Parts: sequence; structure tokens; C-alpha cells
Amino acid sequence: MPPKGKAKVRAFKSPSTSKSAAPTSVDLPKPFSRPSPKLDEFLPKLSKQHFYITHIDTKPRDFKQKIFLVPVLMNFLLIGGIIWRIKFIGPYYMKVCFSLMGGYTNETTIDTANTPMGDILREIFRRAVIFMIDLLIYVFIWPWPRDFFAGRTIGNPVAWRLGVGFRDREIIVRRSRRWDQAVTNVLDEESPATQELFSNLRQAVDPMWMNEKTGYLMLNKEWDLDWRAMVKATKLVDKKQMALEDFMTTILVHHQEFGWLTVEFNQAGGSAKEEEGRRKIVAFKDELTSLGKENLFFRWIELVQYESSQPGGFGPERQLRTTEKAREMFEAQGVDFDKFWVKVGGMQGMPGMDDL
Repeated sequence: MPPKGKAKVRAFKSPSTSKSAAPTSVDLPKPFSRPSPKLDEFLPKLSKQHFYITHIDTKPRDFKQKIFLVPVLMNFLLIGGIIWRIKFIGPYYMKVCFSLMGGYTNETTIDTANTPMGDILREIFRRAVIFMIDLLIYVFIWPWPRDFFAGRTIGNPVAWRLGVGFRDREIIVRRSRRWDQAVTNVLDEESPATQELFSNLRQAVDPMWMNEKTGYLMLNKEWDLDWRAMVKATKLVDKKQMALEDFMTTILVHHQEFGWLTVEFNQAGGSAKEEEGRRKIVAFKDELTSLGKENLFFRWIELVQYESSQPGGFGPERQLRTTEKAREMFEAQGVDFDKFWVKVGGMQGMPGMDDL
């Protein structure tokens, strides 16, 4: 985490650092640093109002196709349902409109002078329910297929797939949702909004969580997928202006004075470390699966995610306590904890357990 706010101000406001000059990595408190110059082509395409996470999705191409087919079919069904509703209810609304115009009586016209008040109230209630149902469809259901096929703010999934296709290695760019508006200064560690930012970032780059999901499934209440940025990033790689490895797990935040910065956690510590962590996770899961104890893999993930999200960080002492809890969990199911780790090559390189 960054040092305390006052210390940061002294460091950044030193006479040797001008406001217009780009600070060096020495000027920045941990875990901040300057982004790689290799990202210079990509950064201008991002909004300074949001935080971003890039990574490479290595799930198999056919798996991604199956995952994407689900929302495609769902949205076609929604569009079909909306079209049916329009064809069903459209004539009724037309008759109501003609009735209100005067002189065009039809079955929706109410003769208020000769109709009992109870019948009038029941008809008003019935029409109110019909109007409310269609309003809810328009407000809450119609935006799903609209944004899926024709979203413009950050692009849309269909434009992404048409522009990129399906690949074995795909660039994923996540963009923070509206919670980011509460963060006024990413360098202010004492701000509750900044603490929430770091909590969200740690969870978002947890290698165990990322290993279980393809990019499309990373949409949640904290993060959107920036479809337009993913298309642009892929085109930069296709044109050889950037390399695919430039988009390995990277956290990008913008500071008003210092420009774009990267945030470095143990979970996202560079491409070589990321690949080693991914290999370790796969070996870990495969070995437990061969023992018929795959449930232990998911319980381990839950344990590490919970412990690493606690206040105070996930330092050596907390990692040791987590290991002891895991030992009890393994041995309760008849798995020798020490022999297991010897078989998978030790705990070194396992994401989140770097200080053991």
C-alpha cells in the first residue's frame, strides 16, 4: 500500500519535481509505478475517468465460442419476446389512442356517463397494470439486447466478436463501473474510497479467480468489459504496433497530476511470474482432481481470497496462518499436506503465497 498521505505530498512536491514533468518510478510510492513505454500507443484510447485492468485470456477457442453462444441465444429470445409483445399489445394501444382522440369509438372507449364507478375503477386499474408491465419491459429488459447488439459508449459484445473473432489468446480489458467516481485521489491511502479501490483491484487480479473464468464471464457489479478498447488493442497487436505480451495482467489508474500509473500487487507481478502462477494453479488443481478431492481446490481459493481481502494486507504472517488453516482442511479429508506440495513442486510461485 502507498505510504501515508502527508509523506506522499512531501515526496511529490519536492523542488526537484516539476508539475509538468512526468515523475519517475522513484518518485512514486508503492505499489504505484510508471506504465511501460510499450503501452504508449494504447493509453490514449482509454478514459481518464475510469480504472482499467488488462490481461490475456488463454481459455481454448471452442470454450469461448460456447460461452458466447449463451448470451447470443438469450438476447435473441428476449428480442423475440419483445417483438411478440409489440404485435400482441400494439393494436390495443392504437385503439386507446384513437378513443382518446374523440369521435373514434371502439371497444376501449368508456362511456363514463352510463358506466358504474366500480367498473370504471377496475378498468383504470387494469390499464395501469398493462402500461406498467410494458414500461418495465422497456426500462429493464429492452436495454439488454440493445446494448448487446448496438451499445455505443464502450462498444458492444457483437462488435467485439465481429472485429476480433475467437482466438486462443485474447486481450481482455476491464473498466471500473460507477463506484470509481468516489475515488478522487488514488494516492490518498486514508480515503475509504481508495481503500475500496485497492480491495476491488486485489480481488479482480486474483490469479486463482482469473484462472477459473474466461474474459466474458468477468462482467460483474465492479467491472465492465471495454469492448471498444479490446478491439483497438487487438488491432494494435495485429498491425505489429504492439506485442500481445504487452497486455499481460496490468492495472492502470489515472492521476490528475501524474498521468497514467500502474498498480503492482503480488497477484499481478509481471508476465513471467503470471505464467508461473498459472502453471502452478493448473498443477495444483489437476493433482487434487486425480485424488478425487477437487472440492479442496475451490475451498483453498475461497480461503486465500478471504484472507487476502482482510485489512492489513496479505503479508508473511497472514500467509502462514492461511497455510495452517489449509493444512487442517486438507488433513480433514485425508490428504497429507506436506507430501501433496512436494508432489506438485512446492508452494513457491503459488499466487498469493510469495512470502512463504
